Amino acid sequence: MTTESTPAITVVAAIIRGEDGRICLSKRPDNKHQGGRWEFPGGKVEGGERLADALTRELHEELGMEDSVSSPFMTIAHQYPDLHVTLHFRDVTAWRGVPAGREGQQVSWFTIDELPGLTFPAANQPVVTAITLPPLLAIAPDAFSLEQLLDGIKRLDPIRTGLYLRSWSHHPARDALLEACAAQGLKVWLRADSPQGVAGGIPAGVFGLHLPETVLLDCDTRPDFAGVVSAACHDQQALDKAVSLGLESALLSPVNPTATHPDQAPLGWEKAGQWATGLPLTCYMLGGVGPEDIGRAREHGAVGVAGIRAFWPLLSP
Repeated sequence: MTTESTPAITVVAAIIRGEDGRICLSKRPDNKHQGGRWEFPGGKVEGGERLADALTRELHEELGMEDSVSSPFMTIAHQYPDLHVTLHFRDVTAWRGVPAGREGQQVSWFTIDELPGLTFPAANQPVVTAITLPPLLAIAPDAFSLEQLLDGIKRLDPIRTGLYLRSWSHHPARDALLEACAAQGLKVWLRADSPQGVAGGIPAGVFGLHLPETVLLDCDTRPDFAGVVSAACHDQQALDKAVSLGLESALLSPVNPTATHPDQAPLGWEKAGQWATGLPLTCYMLGGVGPEDIGRAREHGAVGVAGIRAFWPLLSP
């Protein structure tokens, strides 16, 4: 929230991915705001300037990149003690030239696994998490047999898809499922059954812990888990709680009408976008959406989409 004494700026920033998957970052000069920290290249948006045009201009001025093409990734609003910043992050999908610091700034490429160990401005932290997240989050169907689920896991693309085991989180075959996911290279979420997490502890190698809304509302603090903690959010109260706990992610639902919950009023894309845009956490859109909706979800402030039936190579059990 801005005040009369706090300047406010709008910034556009680039997620530049090399062919090897590494991310291009630049280091802020020591004499600037948040100096000495790594950041995603970009700069201030001028009055009346389109975000894509502003980023193309900034990347040319800062890095010598020509004709860059970009698409929405996520938007973050952050209040520093002395500045309010709205950051529009965009995926850079094409450009000409080799990025290099034209203003004397250090420019380097980092693997995704190296990003959490770097020091960023506080406003950049949610996008660091977002880059580690797959754009698709497939929820394991309750009705699948163990054999069907194991077969389905082999068909999931680990680059684009993560897996939320949900009702399988406490299944006797859970460890076998985790082994299959590890072999496939999938990031896996388990369901928390209490504010303390998962009974018996969370096995090694689990990427995310997901809080059903009832568990979320019972939490006084963020669960003690080193990975990503996400939560189901069906209303503003739940979303506010997820933000107050400092969670990394939220699943907003239902965006569209669903056959499984026909009596639950959908948010619609406009309202879901209003909820997601500017938050200090990443969001997935859930409910009546499919993989084809990734672009629309990102245009509305989310990192990706989640679901069941539309997300499985095996369309139905």
